Amino acid sequence: MNKKQKIAIALMCAVAALLAASMLLPSMPWRQPAAPAQQGHEAHQDAHGHDDRHAETPTAEGATADGAITMTEAQIKANGIGLDVAGPAAIQERLHLPAQVKVDAERSVAIAAQVTGLVQAVRVSPGTVVKKGDPLVLLQSPDIAQWRADHASAQARLALARTVFQREQALWEQHISARQDLDQARTALREAEIAVQAARQRLQALGIAVTGERGAGEGATGTAVIRAPLAGVVLERPAVPGMAVDPSKPLATIADLSRVWIEAAVPTEHLAQVRVKMPARISATALAQELEGSVAFIDSVLGETTRMATARIELPNPGLRLRPGMLASVDLMGRQAEAAVTVAVDAVQTIHERTVVFVRTPTGFAPRTVVLGRSDGKRSEIVQGLDAGSRYAASGSYLLKADLGKSEAGHDD
Repeated sequence: MNKKQKIAIALMCAVAALLAASMLLPSMPWRQPAAPAQQGHEAHQDAHGHDDRHAETPTAEGATADGAITMTEAQIKANGIGLDVAGPAAIQERLHLPAQVKVDAERSVAIAAQVTGLVQAVRVSPGTVVKKGDPLVLLQSPDIAQWRADHASAQARLALARTVFQREQALWEQHISARQDLDQARTALREAEIAVQAARQRLQALGIAVTGERGAGEGATGTAVIRAPLAGVVLERPAVPGMAVDPSKPLATIADLSRVWIEAAVPTEHLAQVRVKMPARISATALAQELEGSVAFIDSVLGETTRMATARIELPNPGLRLRPGMLASVDLMGRQAEAAVTVAVDAVQTIHERTVVFVRTPTGFAPRTVVLGRSDGKRSEIVQGLDAGSRYAASGSYLLKADLGKSEAGHDD
């Protein structure tokens, strides 16, 4: 073997050794591990090598993640957000309550016939305005016929007793009959008078005209007209021609609506604030302006379903503007007192069950959690969370609340 062949064989062995080493040993990186600082920098690079460490989470309308809202003076003016300063004010407690117009129960009557029979005719319908004594329903009843017959018999006995008494008195004055006969005749006359009076009162108590005093539609002995016992409006009229009548079935309901009740629902937690003769202001869609009254009654029993008490205000109702069933609202006016820190009512917002006021900051606004006290519908007392002299969004705060909501929605995404 010559020298050249030895060199060739040595080169082949070296190449084979290198190939074997590359297959047996693990692959190694071609560069050294980066320093810790450099590793942190590279961890924030995206696929294109861009560093996103200082990019802020996008928020809506300039709101940041901590709830602050960035807004310039020009933007505040353009959005119509009014500023004010929290400070002291005299506040008259006002309790705002839902209410409803009700019929004055003392001026309403359900009319029922105290007899059995049939309805022959009906003279009114719901909504009819009636005067006292106006005809409502014409009835046909055998009971009425019997009562009128009893009244007629009592009148006949009275006429006979009066004649006998006059005769006995004349005989006694002529010394023909005994005093005992005159006394018996006087007693019989008195009993006959009582019987006639009782028969008449029974008919009158039921609103039935007596014999000889019948009005229109009461020509027959067994017929009677049920008349309105008071002036008012017919609220209900279940009676229809041909309907069977008995004392348990009302024929009509009439109410005098010249006065009505306003019944307000008072939650249990506010009962301590309500008292009789407390001034009240009533508003409803049918009223051009508020009506003033006072609490006349507070129910001592809570409603079974509402668990609220009822406060009643009694009001005159000229022109019948207030109709039973109409919805209304009542503001009960409490005592007036000074409050150290107050804000406009429109400034108060609720965010995630927190009551907040948006306070002015150098860059915009920030929501400040507060605790409310009294309110008169225009200003609210701040018991905790805001100092006097703080500038806040007095009007348009709902826009700031909306901006904050958009910001939170963006973070959720």
